[in-house]
Amino acid sequence: MMAGMFHSRRGLVTGGLTVVGKLAAAGLVMSASPVLAASPAQLCQSFDRGRAAAPIDGAALRRSTEMIEQRLARRSGSNESADGAMELLNLEDAASGAAELRELAAYCAAAGELMRTGSGGTQSAAQSFLLTAFRMAEAAGEQQVASRAAYRLGLVSLNAATIPATRGARRSRSGTRGAVQTVAQADAISDGVCGALSAVQLGTTPPQYVASVALRCASVRSLTTQDYQTAALAQLRLARIALGLLAKSDDRQDYLRSTIASALEQGFAAAASIPGAAMRSEITGRLAEVALESGAVDAATLGTRIAAMRSAAGNDVASAAYAAAMEARLALAQGDAGTARERINQAIFLEAQRPIPVRLPEWYVLLAEIDPERRAAHALAGYRALEAIRPLLPAVDPLTEESTFALRMHKVFEKAVDVTLSSIPPGDSREGEVILAAQAMIETFREAEIQSLFGSECVPPRIAFTPSDLAAGEVLLYPVLLADRLEIILAERPASGGPAIYRRLPPNQAADRQRVAALVEKVNLGLSEGFDDAWRKPARELDALLIEPVAALLSPQTTLVIIPDGPLRALPFAALPDAAGRFLVERTRLGGSPALGYSQPGSGRRDDQLRVVAASLQQSVEIFGGTFPALEGTTEEARIAAAVGKRSGSRFIEDFRRADLAEALRGGAIDVLHLATHASFNGGSNRSFIVANGEAIPLSELRRMIAGNSARGGALDLIVLSACETAVGDDEANMGLAGAAIQAGAASAIASLWQVNDAGTAELMRQFYARYDAGQSKAEALRQAQLALLADGAFSDPNIWAAFTLLGAWR
Repeated sequence: MMAGMFHSRRGLVTGGLTVVGKLAAAGLVMSASPVLAASPAQLCQSFDRGRAAAPIDGAALRRSTEMIEQRLARRSGSNESADGAMELLNLEDAASGAAELRELAAYCAAAGELMRTGSGGTQSAAQSFLLTAFRMAEAAGEQQVASRAAYRLGLVSLNAATIPATRGARRSRSGTRGAVQTVAQADAISDGVCGALSAVQLGTTPPQYVASVALRCASVRSLTTQDYQTAALAQLRLARIALGLLAKSDDRQDYLRSTIASALEQGFAAAASIPGAAMRSEITGRLAEVALESGAVDAATLGTRIAAMRSAAGNDVASAAYAAAMEARLALAQGDAGTARERINQAIFLEAQRPIPVRLPEWYVLLAEIDPERRAAHALAGYRALEAIRPLLPAVDPLTEESTFALRMHKVFEKAVDVTLSSIPPGDSREGEVILAAQAMIETFREAEIQSLFGSECVPPRIAFTPSDLAAGEVLLYPVLLADRLEIILAERPASGGPAIYRRLPPNQAADRQRVAALVEKVNLGLSEGFDDAWRKPARELDALLIEPVAALLSPQTTLVIIPDGPLRALPFAALPDAAGRFLVERTRLGGSPALGYSQPGSGRRDDQLRVVAASLQQSVEIFGGTFPALEGTTEEARIAAAVGKRSGSRFIEDFRRADLAEALRGGAIDVLHLATHASFNGGSNRSFIVANGEAIPLSELRRMIAGNSARGGALDLIVLSACETAVGDDEANMGLAGAAIQAGAASAIASLWQVNDAGTAELMRQFYARYDAGQSKAEALRQAQLALLADGAFSDPNIWAAFTLLGAWR
């Protein structure tokens, strides 16, 4: 069986994917003694010289493929997931004739999409299945299936997490500059792009390259089969890849704009041939938006495209509103404010007539740009419009499958916060009222982002945190990254003993979201790779921006609680140096949370003695047909945690199984749950899991286990997830398993931002638990543990101790 790749704690997970279940159980195969013909992995992860790895019945394959595609079609455009469809992958040999290669290709294309979107699937398995489907389809001459598989492979590769090497091993994470180079390599393929896709080696080829080549190939094959919609969508996604890099990159701006222009030209041409007028108008509008944001298309050409969009809109209200808004944006770009105002008012009027005016918030934000004298009123109208429809919006855009939060909500929230904070100067008598209004918006912003990632049903209600919850010596830092400045809101309890309140520091116009994100990337890449000290300069800049303004409030006796915004979630704050070279962890205790609405400071320990459940996985295991390699050091790490559990009910579980963990959590309320094992975070709690001995425990099930334990005597105080990279990624994914654990009901979590070697992890845990067991708060225990490693020559590299972060209750 050829190896597939899964996101693993310390290594590559190899092998295929075996799904348990039978078509007969679903009434699809009438046989008294059904025989499982082959697993999806046998069919879809091995293809050589035009032959599949295992024979299979053609009729059963066709039935399964049809049912999977029907389920996927029902999911498209709604909040319905592909959950419960995995059993459709299973095939039984009805002995009615061998399947043809084209049938295998269609099945694997459907199976790969299920792996991408369904509960229990993984991004790496999806990539493997879809690449095999593409190769089969190419060999069989099935260009329509090849196009479908290539497009789906492009989508999954855009979201694929970096596959780590073994824990503690050095690896290359190239960041934005590397991503630009990767896109340029894909763009340099003058012809034969589909041949280049067939030659891709998953696991060694950067996902960004796979995505770019796959989408370009999908466009080529779609044009051949006259599937103009897929061709246009593939070019749209290629243009948006380059647009995202354009916003982040300091160099190669001209190249990126030319790449966008090329993708848009091909996308517009394909969109013009889409049969349905409404869809033709919609995709043309999406392309026009990228053109306007990037400045990559001249005004005359863009005007022609938008005119075609208006023509295609006909009497469709949504299409007409969209066309009017694009005409407004183009007029604004040309300096014609009068026409822009007329067109955007028309767009707002038309959009408001829709049952669910999806784009109304965005058009109000655009009106705020067109009519600066009433900027605040328009932006706040957009915020109110968004709050009215937000519960009705799907998590992902039904057309492009991008995050609805990122695509539709983020700009509206940011603009509302922007105008609220800038409505009065710092120090104004009304500042307190304005800060409270802005802070409420920011919390709604974070809540929407968390719910977009985890699902609203997975986010339990919490009692809202207020400044009055702060104790003496606790400082709350609330950085807000905006397009043109950095804002900092903080709260502290005055030394005089008065009530703690929010206050706003003077805005920093010299820094903005883009600059801060670039600095964070340099620090995170440099520290996680650990090759040199190049990270120190950007880390010093970030300390000057974020910490120096509040430095006078900090001491080793204080706790700085940070509510990071966007890219700051991936920042190892503990390693930020001041002008004297002292790390922040040397200056104060640290805590953090993805949002105040889902965190409380904690009430301290419930008992002098801890009840601990520590579970480890050290042996190699195979689940989903994939091999998770043996882990070194996890048993020792879990024993260290278990040793502090003095109360009855504490457990150490070596090479644990699901039933072992469930039994331990049913035995009474526990204080600490320590999990030393592989973990996979696939973009949402419904498709994320931790690995037990021979099986996976979905994060949703872990959530239920923790909730059940909490019902037996109080909330879980701390969960420790030492799996590598459980709290790192992009603006959403870096909430990771640790953020999900807090949503599940754990008061706090400790997780690592990147891979740390076994010896370093074990030593930090030894130091942490010794202090936590002695009665120190979680923030102080982690700080002292990090200081102990800093003072130890063997572990003094910040690559080791700065990786660990505390989220949630800090007391």
